[in-house]
Formats: sequence, C-alpha cells, structure tokens
Amino acid sequence: MENFNQQIQVQTESPERLLEEGKNPGLGIRKLHGQGITGAGVVVGIIDQRISPTHSEFKDNIVSNREYYTPESANDTGVSMHGPAVVSLLAGKECGVAPGANVVYGNINAVMDGFLGYIKSLKDIIEYNKQSEPKIKIVSVSKGYDEVPGVEEWIELKKKAAESGITVIDSMYFNQNSITGGGSESNKDQFDDYELPLFYPDSQRSIPSLEDIERQVFSLDENSKKKFFDRYKTYQDFIDRVKDTIIVPCDYRTMASEEGDNRYRYDTEGGWSWAIPYFAGVFALALQVNPNLTNDEFLKIVKETAGRNKKGIKVINPVGIIKEVKKTVSVA
Repeated sequence: MENFNQQIQVQTESPERLLEEGKNPGLGIRKLHGQGITGAGVVVGIIDQRISPTHSEFKDNIVSNREYYTPESANDTGVSMHGPAVVSLLAGKECGVAPGANVVYGNINAVMDGFLGYIKSLKDIIEYNKQSEPKIKIVSVSKGYDEVPGVEEWIELKKKAAESGITVIDSMYFNQNSITGGGSESNKDQFDDYELPLFYPDSQRSIPSLEDIERQVFSLDENSKKKFFDRYKTYQDFIDRVKDTIIVPCDYRTMASEEGDNRYRYDTEGGWSWAIPYFAGVFALALQVNPNLTNDEFLKIVKETAGRNKKGIKVINPVGIIKEVKKTVSVA
C-alpha cells in the first residue's frame, strides 16, 4: 500500500487494517467526540518542524502558519516527518484527540537552530494573546532538552508564558509531572491492554519487584549507582514513582505523513513526541468544557482520574477527566 510507512515491521496484521486502527486515539476519545466534545472553540499553539498546511488531515484546523527560521536554516524547505505527525495526533480530523480545535502553528528547524525558532514562535504566541480571543492556553512542543543554542532563554521564556496563562507542554512538563508514553497494540479503548512504551528497554516495561531493582542497581558502575540514589531515596521509592507514572498513548498510532497531502504513516514505536500532542489534545477537550480551567486544576484531575490497569500501570482517563471537568463548571 503506497501510503503505508511503518518504522517497525509487523507481520500479524495487514497494512490496511493497522493503518485504520491506528487512527483511533483510543481510551474513549471517539465516544467524547460523539458527545460533541472535540475541542471546538479552543485555539492551541504547536511549535514543531515544517508542515504542509494543506494536508487533508488538518488543513481546516490551521488558522495561522508562520515560519521561524534563521538565515542558515531558511533554505531547508522540505516538509518534515515530525511536524505533520504532531499536528494530526493533536487536532487531526481522523487521528486527532481534539479534531475541533484550531491551531496556531510555528514552523521551526530544531536540528539547525536549536531553540531559537521555538523562542521566536512562543514570543509571538504571547503577543497573539494580547490581541486575540479566544486566547491560547496550551502550546504543544515535542522537543527534548539538550545543550543547544537558546535553551536557557527558552526555559526563562516558558516562565513568562506561564505567568500570562500559557502552559507549554513539553518533555520537561512530562518529567515534572510523572507522565510518559505507552500504547495498546490491540483494543485501544481497553485500559487493561495498555503497556509501558516500546522505547523503554524490555527490562523496564513492567512494574519491577524490589529484587529486580536491587539486581539492576547492583550491576551498575559506582557513578551510575550514585546518580540513582541521588534521585531516589530507596529502591521502594523508585518502584513507587514507576507505579505513579501516568502513560499517555504514543505507540501503535497512525498519523499524517510528510509524503503527500492525503497520505498517512503508521508507527509501531512512538515516543514522547507523540504522547505530548495527545496530552495537549485532552487538555483542549477539557478547555472546551471549561474555558477557565487552569493547568494546576487540569493536572489534579488527570492524576485523580487515572486508572490503574491489571498490569499495575496508570493510564490517562480522558472520559473520567471530562466528567470531572464538567463538575467544575457547575460549581463555578
């Protein structure tokens, strides 16, 4: 099938079936869509690599599409694989968690420019909010942190954005709030089918026992052992943190492809890059229900409603989240 592109070969399913099943965000999201909860009326910011704004999956969602390149990166004009995937997973009409949300998009070049493009784009989003309604309250940024140009300024700018009511959802946000990826290969609406992410080593894809952790730490060099105990007080502390981590779907997903405006790709193994827009999409659904919901309020509800499945893994619960958000409206 010409529009099928998967990173890991899967022999047990036909490409057509995988492609179609992978469009389902799962966890009851489509049930919420059927109730009219689609993110309608919400504007989200996304800063990522170059997209084709005419892709059929999200062309009707893009209300602003600006470029933030340095002179060095301006000539790199190819559509990335990363940007289209991120937009479609958040707001795509077939793949997205919030297909009714509008998107203000910032095209950047993370490889050549570090955080410089992100900084320019987020500054513009802050200015956008001074003159536009509805205001942007969440910005999805699927990027990790490393020593690249602009990283310190970016961290400071995020604080300024937060003070103005904008929450930037990125890898630091996931780390600080014990959120990670995960996925279900079979029934995406069944909590018990969800597992820890495929990008974890096999030895870390289940809730460990004390004996497992002791054995793994014992095998580390002294420097690695020190880092472990600098972060975790005890072995049990590590296990408790693993148990409290909430997974957000990122594996076994279909998304918009960079190869054409009507083409899709399937990724067996995702990462935080795909989990971040999913989480931001759930936040967008919540903001449709209660536009005054704060990040702290949303996070509290996320943690209180997360369901623990039979594997002992906590899974984000979009239906439960919306149920609780509705209660905040009646109280207000």
